[in-house]
Amino acid sequence: MSSQCVTEICKRKSRAQCHCCSKDLCFDHLKEHQNLTNIQLNTFIDELNATTDQLLKINVLNVIMNCRQKLDKWYDDCHVTIDRFYKEKCQELQLRCLERVDQKQKEINQMKLKIGELIREDDATYEDIPPLILTINDIKRDVNQFEEKGIMVGVHPLTINKNLVYIEEWVMSNVDISSLSFTLQTIDCFDGPWSAMACNNHFLLFNQYSNLCLMDRQLNVVKQSPWIYSCISDMCWSSTLNNFIITTEKDGVFLVNENLTSIKSIQTIEKKNWLSCTCSDSALFLTTNEDSSNIFQFNLLSSFRPIKQWNSPEICKSGESIHNLAYNNGTLALIIRCKPDYNLKIELRSSTTLDHLCSLPLNFINSGGRIIRVCSLKYDEWLVIAHNTSHLLQISKDGKLKFEHKYKSTPHNAVLFGSNILAIRTAACIDFYGV
Repeated sequence: MSSQCVTEICKRKSRAQCHCCSKDLCFDHLKEHQNLTNIQLNTFIDELNATTDQLLKINVLNVIMNCRQKLDKWYDDCHVTIDRFYKEKCQELQLRCLERVDQKQKEINQMKLKIGELIREDDATYEDIPPLILTINDIKRDVNQFEEKGIMVGVHPLTINKNLVYIEEWVMSNVDISSLSFTLQTIDCFDGPWSAMACNNHFLLFNQYSNLCLMDRQLNVVKQSPWIYSCISDMCWSSTLNNFIITTEKDGVFLVNENLTSIKSIQTIEKKNWLSCTCSDSALFLTTNEDSSNIFQFNLLSSFRPIKQWNSPEICKSGESIHNLAYNNGTLALIIRCKPDYNLKIELRSSTTLDHLCSLPLNFINSGGRIIRVCSLKYDEWLVIAHNTSHLLQISKDGKLKFEHKYKSTPHNAVLFGSNILAIRTAACIDFYGV
């Protein structure tokens, strides 16, 4: 028996069912339903045509010149470094030459005193003459060689490490966590209570055994530096400042350069029990380890001047707390835990206004002390690291669950290292995957 058309006020019987939405429709409304779909498809064509027009109007030379500004600054900085090194070596060369002249003059003066003493004492014998001749000849030879050849200057060709400059490749494929299989490398790494990691295009920074460790793109640990402050809760990279930023439980926030040669406390930021941090191009975002969490925003371009503080219940309701946050392309991703059930959700918000964009329940709970982390992926996607269920959840840019992957062990953190290496940290190691 045929049912009635589901379209409001239509009294005709249904003649077909739409396979897309499973609605029973009469012939007229089925045709109208199809026309709406075609209209939407035509809208997509119009959007693609407009995007094509936009692409064709782009002045590629201007884009190249804008991108070259950073490369040109690196070029100028390298010249400054080479010029400084050259001047230092010139001064060193001058000093060594003057030292050589002074040394030979002292030897000549000593010989003159010795010969003068022999003359005064009238005590010279035939046996005294040969040693004097040898010494004088040595001095004359050294002076002649110094005049003709100077002193030895050894130079090595300047070897340029190609990894000094990283230029992003245009990779059409996205990260697909459902196909993590081939491990590029695994390194042993003790996992403390926080398992913090951060990276830029050149280095991965992580902490273990009271040390900061720096790894290059060849997956070699190139440097370690002692960490003498309180426990590290999180870390992130600021491309604007060309520095890592580290948050701690008790000692505040620190600025660390990418060579680990400078670790400075940021005095303009109050010492709190900071939990999570992330950076946009102009701002640093921080959260504290407490219920009804707040988000603090600081200006990167004016010595971390406070900009704004978003308080509960604007961000978190009573009993909610922010576990972790990450930034990507104008959007903040927040992992929020809700009491009393300890359910978790991911929220996407505008990084400029913190307006709510979308949210997704994560369908698992976390009642323990270790935080659930999130990191940014390519194409504005996100990766949630659910240690308590040993799952990795790939979230699309519109806040939908794209993939859920059961990891081989318990993952505690993950970062995308450059554009093609995914680093996953567990309790005992860091695994690296090509993506």
